[in-house]
Amino acid sequence: MPKGEDAIIRKKNKSLRKKLRSDSAKVSNRIAAIIAQKKRRQSGKRRMCQGMCFSLPTLEDPFNDKYMNLDSKKTKKVWPSKKDNNLTENGSDASQNKRKANSDHKSNEKNQKKKARVENKSTPSDEKSTKKLNTNISTDVGCPSKFLISCLKTVQDTMRDDKAFERGKHLFFDSWGFEYWRCYTSGKHVLETSGCATMEQIAWIGSTAVDSITKKENDGESFTGPYLLFIVPSQEKAAEVRAVCKPLKAFGIHTVSLHPGASIDHQIQGLKTCEPEFLICTPDRLVELVSMDAVDISGVRSLIIDGLECSSGDAYIDSIKSIQQHISVDPHTVVFCSGLTDAYLPAVSSLLPTPMCRLSRDRINVNKSAT
Repeated sequence: MPKGEDAIIRKKNKSLRKKLRSDSAKVSNRIAAIIAQKKRRQSGKRRMCQGMCFSLPTLEDPFNDKYMNLDSKKTKKVWPSKKDNNLTENGSDASQNKRKANSDHKSNEKNQKKKARVENKSTPSDEKSTKKLNTNISTDVGCPSKFLISCLKTVQDTMRDDKAFERGKHLFFDSWGFEYWRCYTSGKHVLETSGCATMEQIAWIGSTAVDSITKKENDGESFTGPYLLFIVPSQEKAAEVRAVCKPLKAFGIHTVSLHPGASIDHQIQGLKTCEPEFLICTPDRLVELVSMDAVDISGVRSLIIDGLECSSGDAYIDSIKSIQQHISVDPHTVVFCSGLTDAYLPAVSSLLPTPMCRLSRDRINVNKSAT
């Protein structure tokens, strides 16, 4: 495929993502009317024309003036008489003292709350660090965008017949995915200690990356290389990850998997004809392709490392470290590992920059069932 056609395809995908995001952000006229009506009810005020809705005009009041001027009567100011001047002056002094006391009390409460927030931000050590990180995540403000939710829905609708997904459970209500999104938006790298990535976790990671790509493109950024790099231990795992990310092609995201199951010449030729946003690969094959200048991973913004176990050995970690050296930016890093011991923890921590947040899907599910 000529190089000019690559630019046309990339431009077309960018415009498609921009259009889909703008369409998902629109609010229908019916919803806007409901919101406006709700605000009017909360204000507690009646419009001038609502007097006709509650009573009929009479001969004494043919235009329902007494109903139309209810608000003006309520807000009518009563001036004190000369007889009560002295009482008013004394009363004003008392009211001022009372308002001053209330303001002092409120300021003291505000300072106490501020002091409590500062104390809660102190970083503990050892076993208390995980609990504190989870507490800080839960207090973050915000929620995923409508565009991210539409990405999750597309993946779920496409993969609803897959046995790996839980039946009757919506991806948007996945507790781990929501906690991961909070870590991602706050700039915290993630260490997942429950084992290999599940289909639900892959869906949240991919959808969050699509939402981030679209936001950055709307801000004027452009990407010529892969945005997300998903490192897997085997060809079978690469096929699973690609199956989850494939429905995101509807949003202009192209996914390519590189593994020893295909010839390296075929993969080099395929990389020349397309510029994928998502790259799924085994570490040995990726190192080989990078050494041949077949793919450029210097601009990767999201790095996912799956299948990291104590039994995988030091060779797997060394391959990942060599891959990280070819990335010139500071990507958001997620590590999935199992069987984490005190002796193996330093090796895993060396792959994760700071700040780091530890998540566990099993622990989140246990806490959710306990509540």
